[in-house]
Amino acid sequence: MKLSAYIVAVDAGFAPNPFGHYCTLACCKPTIRRKAEKDDIIIGTAYARSSKPRHLIFAMKVLGVLPYQRYWTDRRFHSRKPSAKSAISRRGDNIWYQRKGEWQVVDGAFHDISHCDRDTGGENAVFAREFFYFGREAIKVDTEFQHLLAKTQGHKNCSDPKVINGFWDWVTAKAPRFGRLGNPSEFTDDGYRSQCATIEADDIEEC
Repeated sequence: MKLSAYIVAVDAGFAPNPFGHYCTLACCKPTIRRKAEKDDIIIGTAYARSSKPRHLIFAMKVLGVLPYQRYWTDRRFHSRKPSAKSAISRRGDNIWYQRKGEWQVVDGAFHDISHCDRDTGGENAVFAREFFYFGREAIKVDTEFQHLLAKTQGHKNCSDPKVINGFWDWVTAKAPRFGRLGNPSEFTDDGYRSQCATIEADDIEEC
């Protein structure tokens, strides 16, 4: 078990995607996705210059990890293939698939071919049923757990079960229930454009 914390560069409802019965992380943060295992905790916080700096946007307990091509074909996640039907369906993160050994991307997705190496380098999509997504209702992290939070665009890991379980108990007590508890803070066309324009720096673990 480990806890991986990172700063959510663009909270547009795409990475993570908190809609429906699952929270998924299928794009961005390639190192986290490549190394994720069942029962890991992944948390994302707001960036320092936001209206709620270092507040908790989401926390998820990993239920499963799927290689990209299996994510594409898994019936549970067909609804996460993007479409123009609604603002939510536009944010589908099941966007990468292989044809003749080459990666292809769904038209109209929040990422395009310029994100291919960064996204597919993560190898996997990560999903959870037990999750808390606060979005624009992000909550302040208790002082006891501030040391867990990432300070750069990389990520920060913790492997202490006592600390990890303590954090999960804390967020479970703070939230009224599992699931999506707020909308993304950038649930707009500008958020879409920002997500498309953003290519993250290397996702390395903080020292």
